[in-house]
Amino acid sequence: MSMITARAATEGSATAAARPLLPPRPDAAIHSELRPLSECEAIRREWTELAGRALEANPCLEPGFALPAAQHLVSFRDAALMLLWQGDPGSQRRHLVGLVPCRRRRRLFAAEALEGFADPRLMNGTPLIDGNLAAPALAAFLRGWQGPAAGSFTLSGLDPAGAFAATLARVAEGQGVTLAWQPLPGHRPAAPAAEESPREKGRLSLVEAINQADRRDAVEIMLALEASGARGRAGQATLQDTREVGFLRSMSRDLGRRKLCRPTLLTLDGRPIAGALTLGRGASSWLYLGVADEAFAPLAPLAVLLAMMRKAAPSRRILLPGGFGTLRLAGPRPQRPAALAARLGERIGRPLFRLRPAAADG
Repeated sequence: MSMITARAATEGSATAAARPLLPPRPDAAIHSELRPLSECEAIRREWTELAGRALEANPCLEPGFALPAAQHLVSFRDAALMLLWQGDPGSQRRHLVGLVPCRRRRRLFAAEALEGFADPRLMNGTPLIDGNLAAPALAAFLRGWQGPAAGSFTLSGLDPAGAFAATLARVAEGQGVTLAWQPLPGHRPAAPAAEESPREKGRLSLVEAINQADRRDAVEIMLALEASGARGRAGQATLQDTREVGFLRSMSRDLGRRKLCRPTLLTLDGRPIAGALTLGRGASSWLYLGVADEAFAPLAPLAVLLAMMRKAAPSRRILLPGGFGTLRLAGPRPQRPAALAARLGERIGRPLFRLRPAAADG
């Protein structure tokens, strides 16, 4: 009997241990943690869950994009994430409610400071902020960024009309942080118009990858199309850079598992003549890579492909690079040394103790 009882208790304990931990109270404090991007694989589950609750969805800050970038790309090696946790530090019940890309800035004669992280591959730089706790999470971000050595903090690739920018503006005003929009370098590339009617040359078909094997094959076809053109002759094709091609293959595979990466091909009588790799789902997606066969340049196959994709899904926008802005954050201006010295002298001149007034006679 004792053995049966012990076994039952063990099974019950294992069941209890397998139950998910309850999240912290909704009013629990939010604290920040700075962690190198390359060390964030351990929080992939929490990160993925946060991306699903984000105030604004951003495929470029999904773990399937950022972690392969840290693994393969040199420019991401010094990237870090400011993680915003709700709950006690070190507790298993803490809840990830925010994630902001940044990097440490080391200065010769000043303390280390934080600055925003930007890279041309991050077409959308909007931080992931829990939509249910946006205001307190952003307040924690501003507290975590500001400090004795804080200067300015730049967030690149933001939608000025988005929910993130509007919420940040309200929170920043309450903390004395000023915001200034700057134009984003670059432009929206215009797709060339067709000089000839493509349909007169043969049968056009839109081919979308529907499973992981199809996505892998479509990505390889796009890489080959790019390498066969001018970029390949100049030695600048993705396929000719081991780091870039490693990132693209890993990223498209990881995001494809969550249906956040869609490679689409345009075929003419069964021959691929253009390809588009879009990131994201829902109402908007980003064109990460667009390629076309130079032999069919008069047909403008990439422009035809994008037009057919928009026609197939009219409610879905295909966003091109260069359409968002850069937001610069500046904290309250510190007092000048002369003002600080005057205040210090005033304090030193005051007596340390106040004399108690003498009691009245009688």
